[in-house]
Amino acid sequence: MELEIPKVYSPDSIEPRWARHWVERKLYRPADDSARPRFCLVIPPPNITGSLHMGHMLEHTEIDILVRWHRMQGKNVLWLPGSDHASIATQMIVERELGREAFPDLPSGPESESKWRREGQRLRREMGFEKFVARCWQWKAASGGTIRKQMERLGTSCDWTRDRFTMDEAYTRAVIEVFVRLYEEGLIYRGKYIINWCPRCGTAVSDLEVVHEERAGKLWYIRYPFEDGLGHIVVATTRPETMLGDTAVAVNPQDERYRAAVGRKLVLPLLKRVIPVVADDFVDPKFGTGAVKVTPAHDVNDFEVAQRHHLPRIEVIDAEARMTAEAGPYQGLDRYEARKDVVQDLRQQSLLERIEDYAFSVGTCQRCKTVIEPRLSEQWFMKMQPLAEPAIRAVEDGRIHIVPDNYRKIYLDWMNNIHDWCVSRQLWWGHRIPAWYCDECNEVLAACVTPAECPKCHGQKLRAETDVLDTWFSSGLWPFATLGWPQQSDDLKRFYPNDLMIMGFDILFFWGARMIMMGLKFMDEVPFRELYIHALVRDAERQKMSKTKGNVIDPLDFTERYGTDAVRFALAISAAPGTDIAFSEDKVEAYRAFANKIWNAGRFILINVEKLPDKMQSSLGLALAPTAGVGLEPAAGSEAMQLADCWIFSRLATVTREMNDALVGYRFHEAAFTIYHFFWHEFCDWYVEWVKPEITVPPKGDKLPPAWANLARVFDAALRLLHPFMPFITEELWSRLPRGGKEASLSLAQFSLAGDRVQDPVSEKQFLTVRDLVTTVRNAKAEMGLQTKKPSAQVASEDLRILELFRKNQDSILRLASFQALNFTRGRLNAESGGVRATTHFDVRVFHDVQIDPAAERARLLKEKEKVGKVLEQIQKQLKNREFMSRAPKEVVRGVEKRHAEMTAQLRRVLDTLERLG
Repeated sequence: MELEIPKVYSPDSIEPRWARHWVERKLYRPADDSARPRFCLVIPPPNITGSLHMGHMLEHTEIDILVRWHRMQGKNVLWLPGSDHASIATQMIVERELGREAFPDLPSGPESESKWRREGQRLRREMGFEKFVARCWQWKAASGGTIRKQMERLGTSCDWTRDRFTMDEAYTRAVIEVFVRLYEEGLIYRGKYIINWCPRCGTAVSDLEVVHEERAGKLWYIRYPFEDGLGHIVVATTRPETMLGDTAVAVNPQDERYRAAVGRKLVLPLLKRVIPVVADDFVDPKFGTGAVKVTPAHDVNDFEVAQRHHLPRIEVIDAEARMTAEAGPYQGLDRYEARKDVVQDLRQQSLLERIEDYAFSVGTCQRCKTVIEPRLSEQWFMKMQPLAEPAIRAVEDGRIHIVPDNYRKIYLDWMNNIHDWCVSRQLWWGHRIPAWYCDECNEVLAACVTPAECPKCHGQKLRAETDVLDTWFSSGLWPFATLGWPQQSDDLKRFYPNDLMIMGFDILFFWGARMIMMGLKFMDEVPFRELYIHALVRDAERQKMSKTKGNVIDPLDFTERYGTDAVRFALAISAAPGTDIAFSEDKVEAYRAFANKIWNAGRFILINVEKLPDKMQSSLGLALAPTAGVGLEPAAGSEAMQLADCWIFSRLATVTREMNDALVGYRFHEAAFTIYHFFWHEFCDWYVEWVKPEITVPPKGDKLPPAWANLARVFDAALRLLHPFMPFITEELWSRLPRGGKEASLSLAQFSLAGDRVQDPVSEKQFLTVRDLVTTVRNAKAEMGLQTKKPSAQVASEDLRILELFRKNQDSILRLASFQALNFTRGRLNAESGGVRATTHFDVRVFHDVQIDPAAERARLLKEKEKVGKVLEQIQKQLKNREFMSRAPKEVVRGVEKRHAEMTAQLRRVLDTLERLG
C-alpha cells in the first residue's frame, strides 16, 4: 500500500493513469474459459466523423456499468468495441476539409461553409476515386484514433484487442458475402423507382434518413384546359415546377363533380402536352379541388398511380435539382428559380386561378438539411417483407425482449408496414456494391471476387458497379461480422448471440431492426436477447440539445473540469427507463462533491490503517480476502459495536440486492441512488462516526481489533458496489487497501459479498430508532442555541424495549449527540412545561438553564406542524399518482406507505402537544 494519499481529490492525477493501466494490462479480454457463464455485447459503433457527444457518454456509461457489474459477478465478459465508416457523413466532412484547405482564410459562417462544400465536391472529382478514398482513410486514422482515445479516457472497459471497423478487410468480406447471397436469392434486385434524392449529397437516401419539417408554403390553383376547348379542370399543387412532368390529372372515381371528365383529354399548361384524366382511389376529394396532377417521375404516390394506369414517366428535375431538357424553356434553371418563372408564365397566360397559404410537411436530408427531391432513379433495392416476418415473430414470441415495453409496439408497427429498402448510394467512400455489368449481353452479376468473364455470354467487357452500399447495410451485420462470420470462428461460437444491445430510439429502425433481420437470416438466431432503448439527454430546461440553440454540452469538457466519475454518476442517477434526462452543470457539481466525500472517507480510513502495526495490516488484508462460498459477515466485536455492525452488514446485503434488482431492470437511477444514499448517509454519516473511538486509538496486543476488520470489510464492499458507476476513484482507493487476495483490479473482484445470513431487519429497525434519537436531540440543541454546550436530556417512551435499546447504546448516543447525560422514563412527557420533542416512538426534553417561553414553544410546534404537514402532502400526492404507483418498485411503494404512517403519527403527536399547551 502506498504511504501517501493526497489530501485533495484530483481526478486529473488519477483517471488518466488508471485508464492507461486497464488498456495496457489488457484486463478486459475474456478468458478462454467456456465453463464460466458469459455476458457479451457489441458497442454501437460511433461514426468516425468527429468526437464523442453526450449521447455517446450516456450510452457508454450505461453499457460500462452493466459490463463491470457482470464481470464482477464472475462472468466471462466481452464488450467488443469498434467504429463505423459512416459513408455519407465522412464523405461530406472530407469534402469540406478539402474546401477549407483551398480557402483557408475564409471566416467561419454559413456562406463559407457553402463555398467550402462546393469547392470540396469539385476537388473530389478532380482528385479522382483512388486519391479521394485514400484521403478518407487518412481521416479515419486521425478521427477514429481520437474517438478511441476518448473512449479509453472515459474508462470504457472494452476488449481493445478486438477493436473492429466496418471497412476493415475481414468485415468487408462479410459485407460482400451477405450482398451476394441476398442477390442470388432474389432478395436484392435492381430497378427504376422513385427514391429520395439529396441534391447536395448527390446520392439516394432512405426514408429513415429523411427528416420531415412542417413549413409554411403556398397552394397554387392551376387551370388545365380540356383539349376540345370546352372548359378546364382546376388542379391544386404545392410544387408548380413539377407540373412540367405531368402525364395525367387524377380524380376520385366516387367524386360526382368529375365523373363526366374521366377519360377526356387535357392540355398541359405551358408545354401544351396532351394528357388524360384518370380515376384513382388514391385521390382525396377533400384536398384542393379534388383533382390532382400526376407527376410519376417526381412523386412516390404518383409513380404508383402511373403504374396502375400505364402512364409515361417524364423526368424534369435532374440530380443537381435543375430542370432537364424535358422541361422545355425552363431547362437549366434551379428548381426554385423554375418555380418562380412557371408561376409568372401561368399568371401571364391567365392559367393561375388563385394562390393560398398552406402549411405542409417538407422532407429534408438528415445530414445536410437540403430539401429532398423525390426522383425516378435506377437503384439497388432489398426486399424487406420476407426478412421482416421472422424478425416480427422473434419479438412477439419473446426471443428478444425490448425495454421499455412501449418501444415493442413501435417496433412491431414499423415492421408490419415496412417497405423495400434502397441500399445503393451514389458515393465514393463505402463498400462498393460487388456487382458487374456485361456490356455485350447486358447481364448483371454479383460475385464475391472480381469475375474474369460474363457467365452468360463469356464476354470480357465487364463494367464494375460504382455505387456503394448504405452504411446501415454493413452496420446491420455488426453482431456477427465482428465475431468472424462467415468463418465459424471460436468467438462466433462463444459469443453469438449477444446478451444485450443498448441504443437510442433514433436508430431503432436504422440499425436495431436491421440487425435483427440480418441476424435471423444469416445466423438463424436472434443477434441479442434484450434490446434496451436509452433516453435522450436534454439540457436543464429539458430542451433538445442543438448547435442552433447553443445548448450543446460537451462531455469531454465536463470530464476535464469535474472528473469522469462525476459525469458518469450524474448521468446514471438520472437514467430512468423511458424518461429523458435533464442534464446540467449543477448536477455534475453535486456528484463531484460526492466524489470528494468518497475520497475523504477513504483517506480517513487509509491514514488510520497506516498507523496499525505491520502484522495487523497483514491481518487486515487477510480479513478482506474473499472466502469461497462464504458470504461477508461481521467479526464479533464489543457490545458497543454490536448494533452498528449488525445494522451496517444487514444494510449492505439489502443494498446489494436492491442494486442487483435495479440493474437487471435497467433502472440505473435506482441503483445509483441506492449506493449514493448508503455510502454517504449510512456508511459515512453514521457507521464511520460510530466506530471512530475504536479505530482512532492505538490497538492493544497483536490481534486485529474486530472493529477494524468490520470497517475495512464494509468499506471494501462499498467500493465494489460503487465501482461500476465510478470506476476511477474506487479503483484508486481499493488499490491502497491491504490486499490478502490476488485480484489484479477492483473491476475483476467479486461484486456480491454480503450473504443472506447477515440480513437482520430487527437490528436495522433498532438502529434507525437510535439514529432518530440522536437526530432529535441534535435538532433540539440547534433550535435552543446550545450547539457549543453538552446538556442533559430526559427520554420517555411507552415501550420498555426502546428504553432498554437506548440504555444499551447510551455511550454512543451521548458521543454522537454531544450530550452529557440521559435519563430514561416510561410513558410520555408532559408538553405543558415546554421543551418537549415528540416522535412516533419516544419523547425528548432537553435540560438547560434557559427559561422556556411558552409562546416560543408554541411557535416552534406550529412551525413543526407546518413542516410535517407539507411532507405529508407530498407523500399523499405520490400515493395518489397512478403512474408512480404502477411503475415504482414494490419496495419503494411500501417505503412511501410506511413513511406516510410515521408522519401521520408524528403530526398527531404535535397536535396533541399543542392542545396541552393551550
